[in-house]
Amino acid sequence: MKKPITFILILISTLILIFISNLAFSQSFEGTLVYTTDLEISPKLEKMGMTKQSLIEKMRDDGSWLDTLSISYKLGNYYYKSSNKLNSWLLYNSEANKIYSVQDGVKNEICSVIDASIDTEFAYTNKMPSVTKLDTSVTINNIECNIVRVKWKSGTYDYYYNSTMLIVYPDFYTNHIYDGWYEFLKISKSLPIKIVKIANGMMTITQTLITTKKDLIDDKLFVVPNLVSDKDLNSIKSPNREIMWLK
Repeated sequence: MKKPITFILILISTLILIFISNLAFSQSFEGTLVYTTDLEISPKLEKMGMTKQSLIEKMRDDGSWLDTLSISYKLGNYYYKSSNKLNSWLLYNSEANKIYSVQDGVKNEICSVIDASIDTEFAYTNKMPSVTKLDTSVTINNIECNIVRVKWKSGTYDYYYNSTMLIVYPDFYTNHIYDGWYEFLKISKSLPIKIVKIANGMMTITQTLITTKKDLIDDKLFVVPNLVSDKDLNSIKSPNREIMWLK
């Protein structure tokens, strides 16, 4: 008599897990977000003769400045497309758990490959960043947002979010330690409305959501590029980054 009851209990548990999994897949945001970018510099840099405009112009010239940033999400993957002159793009493939970054405008294209399972500062200091949900809320474009702060010794990320919007299933990104991404999503369970990045107290970069579009995203967008290793490209060793040639 016990065996049929045990079988029924296992079947019910399995069905519940399938239901929860399907619910997560159906509710998690799929589509594209567009952010605008702004920058502020510290008084220390201003005293050195640098201005916000001159720094932006320099970054525009070398292709590192993004006036707008488009990010497409699907399940545990994302794809960045920049507005800079090099047509830079970046993708995160959750199966590989790596971030691939390419600048199309560079001759003899190279790809930066980041291992998302490693926090860069932890690799050097053996200390993980602190992650705190702040006891405050801020209204951004008429959206009330809470804030999760990820703080390293070298800088801080403030992720602004509204838990009723842009909902995602955090466990899609369980292994995405880089940038405190999974730690943020565990709390927010939604994608950011705004991100404020402070680097060494010298510079603040702010990305603010301006457009949201729910849409079906092609899986081909997240295909890992064909790459070739080259020791000469990695003479300076990094704990979580490798530079490779695009094949």
